[in-house]
Formats: sequence, C-alpha cells, structure tokens
Amino acid sequence: MKIRKLEIRNFRGIREATWSITGNLIALVGPGDSTKTTLLDALGLVLSPSHSPTITDADFYGLDTTRDIDIRVVVTELPSALITEKQLGKHRSGLKGEEIVHDPLDEAVECLYIRLRVSSDLEPTWEVIRPGEEEGRPISAYQRRQLGFMRLGDRSELHLRWARGSALSTLTDGASGAGIAMLDAQRKAREAVSKSAVKPLEDAASEAKQAASEFGVADYGDLRPGLEPSSATSSYSLILHDSDIPLSNYGLGTRRLTGLAIQDKAVGDGAIIAVDEIEHGLEPHRLVYTLRHLKQRAEKGDIQTILTTHSPVAVQTLEASDFTVVRSSEYGLTECRPVPATLSGAQGAFRGAPAALLARKVVVAEGATEIGFLRGVIARWDPDRLNEGLSTSAALGVAVVDGGGSTFGNRASAFNALGYRTLLAIDNDARDVDAKVKALTDTGVELARCSQDRSLEQELVFSLTESGLQQLIEFAVALRGEQSVRSSVEAQLGSVSLSGNQVADWLSTVDNDWPRLRNGIGLAAKKKEWFKRNALGEELANTLFEHLPEPDINGSGLSLWLAKIRTFIYSRGAGDSGQS
Repeated sequence: MKIRKLEIRNFRGIREATWSITGNLIALVGPGDSTKTTLLDALGLVLSPSHSPTITDADFYGLDTTRDIDIRVVVTELPSALITEKQLGKHRSGLKGEEIVHDPLDEAVECLYIRLRVSSDLEPTWEVIRPGEEEGRPISAYQRRQLGFMRLGDRSELHLRWARGSALSTLTDGASGAGIAMLDAQRKAREAVSKSAVKPLEDAASEAKQAASEFGVADYGDLRPGLEPSSATSSYSLILHDSDIPLSNYGLGTRRLTGLAIQDKAVGDGAIIAVDEIEHGLEPHRLVYTLRHLKQRAEKGDIQTILTTHSPVAVQTLEASDFTVVRSSEYGLTECRPVPATLSGAQGAFRGAPAALLARKVVVAEGATEIGFLRGVIARWDPDRLNEGLSTSAALGVAVVDGGGSTFGNRASAFNALGYRTLLAIDNDARDVDAKVKALTDTGVELARCSQDRSLEQELVFSLTESGLQQLIEFAVALRGEQSVRSSVEAQLGSVSLSGNQVADWLSTVDNDWPRLRNGIGLAAKKKEWFKRNALGEELANTLFEHLPEPDINGSGLSLWLAKIRTFIYSRGAGDSGQS
C-alpha cells in the first residue's frame, strides 16, 4: 500500500492542506509549529483501525465545531482481498497524475479514496468515496486495518510487553501462552505470600480485623496479606528482560529503539509507517543507522515511511529529494512542498546548512567573516529585544547560515525556491557576481549588500569611530602581530613608513587624510584576511559593536547594511507564523 494524496480541512492547526505524495520515504521538515505532526495525526485518524478514536472540540480548527473535520487520503497498491466485489472493489477510483478520477481506466492507477468526517457530535464516519459523489460506502475498522498503517514509536514502551495491541503480541500471533504463564506465576506467588510470615504485614492485618469488628463488620476468620487473584493474570506484566534486568530499566534511547525495532519487525511488507520526531532519545550514530535501515526498506518497496524530524543529523543523512518542506500560514493554510530532485544546489544547501531547513526564514551570509560578525551582532540585538518585551531571533525562527563563499547563490536560491523567506548578506567588492545577485533578487531573495566596491572589512573600517578603529587595529595585532599588521597597511598606503600601532600616529603620517588611511587599513584587513574565521568575526562584533554609528552619522554604510538585516530578522512576514 502507498499513500499518494492527503487532503485536510478544519483539523487542529490546519484549516486547509493538500499534499501530493511521491516516493516511499518522505521526511517532513520545517519550522516549529508548522503542523508536521498534525499531518501524521491526520493520516493516523483516517486510516485508524480503531472504532472510536478520541476526538474532542480541540481537534477542530479554531475550536469551531460548526465546520466539519474532513480528512481524505488516496491509497494505491491495494491488497487484493480488499478490492474484491464483496469488499470495496466496486468503489475504486483512479489516480491520474495528481488528479483523482472516477474509474481506474486507461492510464489511471487503481486507488481507494477514503474520507473521515467528524461533525459537532464528535462521531467519526469513514467512507470510501469517488470524485463527484458526496455519498460513499462505509469502510470498517477491519477493512482499514488491511491498509497496514502503523505509527512507529507511538507508546514504544508498550511494545516491550506482551500487552493487548503490542508488537510483541503481533509477533507471537496470539499463541504466546503469555496468559497461561502469568496465571501459573500468579498462583505460585499467592501461595508463597500466604506461607510467608512478615510480622509488620500480619500486625496490620490484625489491626484491620479489630477495627472492622468495632465498625460492626462480621468477624473475619483469618484476615491476612495475600495477592489479588486478578492482579497479575494480564500479560501486560510480562516484559522483555536482558538476563534478569527488565528493559524498562534501560535508557530512553535503548527502550525506544528496541520498541521501534519490534514494531518494524511486526510490520508486514506493503505497510505504511509513520514516525514522529524520529531522533527522539537517539544518539546521532543510532539515528543515522535507523534512517538508513528505513530507507533501504523503503527503496526495496517493502514499506512506505513518512517521518518528521527536527534533527540536523537526519537532514545530513538523507538525500535532498527525500524531504518535503512544511510551512503553515497564520490563516491555517499548510503547504507541503516536496524537494525536486532537479533543484540546483539543494543537496549542498542541506548538507552545508541543515539547521536552516528547520527555520522560518534564512539569512545566507557570504562567508566566514560575515556569518561570524552577524552572529555576534544578533547576540547583542536579542537581549535588547527581550528588555523591550519583543521576540528574539530564535522565537521568530531565524537561521543564519554560511553561504560558502562562491556557492552563496546556490544556497540562497535553494532555500528561496523551497518557500523560505531568504535574505542574502554579502560584500560588494566583486563585480563578477552582479548578474548572479540580480537573478536572485528577481526571484524574491532579499538583499543586504555593502557599499559599492567594499568588502565587509572595508565597510567596517570606514564606518567605525576613531576609538573603534583603534580597537580593531589592537584586535588585529593580537591575532597577527604588530609587525605583520603594520606592514600590510604600509603596503596598501604606498611609500609610507608607519610606527607603533596607534591610529592617531598613522593619521599624522598620512597628513591627516582619513579616507586614505581608512582605505589602506580596510584593504589590508581584506587581503590579509585578518578576521576570516567565524569565531573571529563574532569576536569582532562583540568587541566593536558599541563603536558602530547610527545610519545618519556620516552615511555609515555598515549601519545601513545592518539595519536591512535587522529589519529582515525581526519583522513578521506572511510565512513567519505557524500552528501546532
């Protein structure tokens, strides 16, 4: 069985969603509260083998029970037993591309179009419908069970026990003898307790007998401690042990992974499995192995797997084309956008900046200096926002990622194409990228670029106050050495011999020509890569932040550049809101 389409109306945080599903392994990614889990829950409800799943008013979009919950799913590769004339064979539809047609004829793929509807009485009804027909044929819980949907990881501890509905019970197919084993153990335990002589227990029983007599209860013959006969006849108490240690004593990761493994083993070929937050409780190496195992099974066609993740490790492990980006607007519209295998730069963007897939909007910084500097600046902005009672960059779902120098265009283009609001923060000292930058902005990428013909280092030097420039020189000297810094500046000034490391002395040497001195320092910083590492850029921002003038002072290019970035980060756009 394979799910090929999901349509949702008025379910939890989703007012409307239509998702066409391709492939056998689909990883849902996107910012928090983008309704990824709600999509899995919707699938679980419409394909539920339960007669009466728990549904409350909170399951209606906006708690508006005047609008029915309506969830529809298209399932292909159907089990032959389900589509006989006596079962649902007369109610099959066809899937032609993304269109659902009335009959499985010509090029249309045979499918069932299943609808779950819940009205204000909270009574769910399941039907198989056909396009153009409002009334459908009921589909029973037994028939839905044949579609093989399972939520892996759900109540994973249950599956370590021989309990009703557990995967272990499925593996033993009801022939485990667990009930008989528990009954025999219970009888032996009752006998052992009755023969024991534990004085505190016997004293308490004696006091209870006396108290009951005082309340007028008929005299008991021999009131004593003992096991309740029905307390342990359930096989729920029968749990897997490693030697003498019950698996309930092991860590979360081991318990969950073992539960996943048992569930996976109990799933037959052709099943549809869903896993929410697959990384939960798993170390990175275990997560990688689990993902590869599920992908191998999916590629063989044994199963279809739909999972959600917030893990950069998961993003780096899978292929870009395995992902579907989920976004939700403040109006309850959920968009599910599969990553095309042909999308240029997607694989590099995902592997190089996996955290960005989990964000709402992305700042692509050109290189190491830019990304470090911006991280340092944002670390100063966020506390100011908190003091004003405003949202931080994290609360607004902002990721700042390394554009990788010459590959910045590919990364910005990939994130923008997938629906992420994207800003490119770059230098302006190279003319050979102008055409690329224009092409990006034409597609909707926002831009913060330094002043004409300036790198970030040059922009910084030209924007700083004199005291800030002195701190920058001292910072460079601490990193590179005084002689190296002074020589590199002299090389840019030409026929000038500087002494010491004081900006005031250097200024006097060049006849108080500020533009010439700033230009020389800026070129030296850029060409000798004084701050060309993330950590250095961040420390640079922390050291010099208070020396950046406001935009109206000397027309500071750096302040204007930062103002554009700040506006992008802290403003709310149409795609910046999500629903849980």
